[in-house]
Amino acid sequence: SNYLRHAFSEPSRNLPGTFAGAMSNYLRHACVAAVFGQTLFAHGAVDARTAGYVPDDSTRFCLPAAPQAGRMVDSVSEWVDALNGLLERGLADHAARPEWDAERATRGGEVLLALQNRDAMWGRSIVSNSYADGGCITTESAARVREAALADAEARADPSAFAAVASDPLDAGVAAWLLRGGIRRVRSVSVHFCCCLEPSRSRPGPL
Repeated sequence: SNYLRHAFSEPSRNLPGTFAGAMSNYLRHACVAAVFGQTLFAHGAVDARTAGYVPDDSTRFCLPAAPQAGRMVDSVSEWVDALNGLLERGLADHAARPEWDAERATRGGEVLLALQNRDAMWGRSIVSNSYADGGCITTESAARVREAALADAEARADPSAFAAVASDPLDAGVAAWLLRGGIRRVRSVSVHFCCCLEPSRSRPGPL
């Protein structure tokens, strides 16, 4: 719509090479992930597939036949910095190439379109991976459903199958990684869910 085009693509008078629409301004001041004290904020789930993973700048917004390029980083702080750096570079790329190319195959900032899409990210989206789409998420039956869905997605090698996969909020490995980075709580904004990492057991539990 014209409103959305204006919100994203109105040229800035004060910052040449950028845009001044409401959504562009929001994204320019936003973070993919942020740490305040001992709390990590992210839109989606911090799970075994997303924790420490940083997509490559070349990531396409598509249904890939195989996982796209990316890298793992060791610490929470390095991961947060890398994700937010990816956002900055993606926005700069969009400002430089806001329209589709002649083949209508790609456009600037495509990595940011991919970042929020589980299919494009092969189930590793820090924006849209979710602990649940409803119901209790910490029961044994929920764990069985989660494990079966993940096994099915990996066996089928189908990126769209990851839409059925919920993240494990009780993953001890993820909790240990977060604790090493000084994080004791994860606030996943997308599902209004908060995890508190208990120091005595190094496991997350819902607040």
